[in-house]
Amino acid sequence: MTTATRISACVLALTFAAPLACYAADTPAGVDHPLQPLLRLAEESLAKLKNEVRDYTCTMVMRERRNGKLKPYQFIEAKVRHPDAEAQTPFSVYLDFKKPANVAGREVLYLAGRNSGKMLVRRGGRRLAYVTTYLDPDSAIALEENRYPVTEMGFLNLIERLVEVMREDMQHDECTVQFYKNAKVGDSVCTRVVVEHPQQRDYFRYHRAMVFIDEERKLPLAYGSYLWPEKAGGEPVLVEEYMYTNVKLNVGLTDEDFDRENPDYQFLDRDSAVARQQ
Repeated sequence: MTTATRISACVLALTFAAPLACYAADTPAGVDHPLQPLLRLAEESLAKLKNEVRDYTCTMVMRERRNGKLKPYQFIEAKVRHPDAEAQTPFSVYLDFKKPANVAGREVLYLAGRNSGKMLVRRGGRRLAYVTTYLDPDSAIALEENRYPVTEMGFLNLIERLVEVMREDMQHDECTVQFYKNAKVGDSVCTRVVVEHPQQRDYFRYHRAMVFIDEERKLPLAYGSYLWPEKAGGEPVLVEEYMYTNVKLNVGLTDEDFDRENPDYQFLDRDSAVARQQ
């Protein structure tokens, strides 16, 4: 993990917590709902990804609240390949966990429709470092430390989830949207979009959400969401934040990148794991 990536994660945390020193753009006149410009931007990004991007690699930095506690940042190297019916390649994901120590060395391999829908996991961390097993992505043990399954990993799924939530929100009022230019995620210049529901309602999933959109590639390079303050006048409660750095598109990932026998990976069968531990 590079120093630049670690610094980027710290900057992201500060950015989510406080306003950026950049210019806010007014919501365009004549728009029925404040979310309409963001929805249009997300739909354009989704179309671009589907039509122009076959695969990518990136470093993902994430932090989530689980069981009421905010977990430390996780640093993950990721490979993602979009499904291609013509090439007969499924949606494919490989994850290599770098930090913190309790997950370092963990690997996850998932190919949609293969292995009975299960993902291959090498546990990593301080305990059971060499245990390799297949897990249902939606099982309790698979989601013990993560809010979303590996089946929802990647830019396509993130944008589709954002579009779904925005369309739900557009059924209601009480929403403000602000656009801030010249934000930064790593070395990428982004537009920061802040969506807020001032009043807590049963039909709103969040109080405040922020998304950082790469101005050149139209990718959502960072996202964070907050619940309403626990006490009047308090700070919003961070639920989740994700950042994607070192994003490289269309790198030409092959079947070997999603093969458990790849010599760069550490997946082991049970007999090899026992021998390794002796």
